[in-house]
Amino acid sequence: MTKIRKAMLTAALFVGAVFGAQLGFGGGMPSIPSSPTFNEPSQIVSTLNAFINQMNGNPLGSGGYAAQPNGTPSMGLFCSASGATPQVCNGNRGAVSFTGTTVAADAAVTVTITNSTITTASNCLGTLQNNPTGAASPYVSSITPTAGSLAVVLGNPGTTTGSVTLTVGFSCFN
Repeated sequence: MTKIRKAMLTAALFVGAVFGAQLGFGGGMPSIPSSPTFNEPSQIVSTLNAFINQMNGNPLGSGGYAAQPNGTPSMGLFCSASGATPQVCNGNRGAVSFTGTTVAADAAVTVTITNSTITTASNCLGTLQNNPTGAASPYVSSITPTAGSLAVVLGNPGTTTGSVTLTVGFSCFN
């Protein structure tokens, strides 16, 4: 009986730690279903294996317990926006198309993503999802999170200047 209690306590602490971490990321992982398959103490190994398969992107029928778009577990809300800077995109990750952005040759320009989930302590990654013209070579020079916004500095070491549409992909962890 003591071994069962210890096993149940260990499982509860593990699940609590895993789901607590998930809430910290604002993730979109579905809850483990409430069914005899996952609720019985004797099924802890299969429950943990199903959870691990779900985290690895395996959908229902392939080891996981719920469907997942593109076989990718969601680790936060995805947003998208399009238009001139600044654009509002409230999510942990997203794709923002900036239209009419002039990235001058051998210069830099800052575009802004207004986002209520970002703080000064956020760790954000970003990249350009397209190269707007053949002669220009824009790149993400730096990303600076502040309370409620993300400043993305775009550089252009190329020789072409023009008004272009750039799509910035970002992912932030708080």
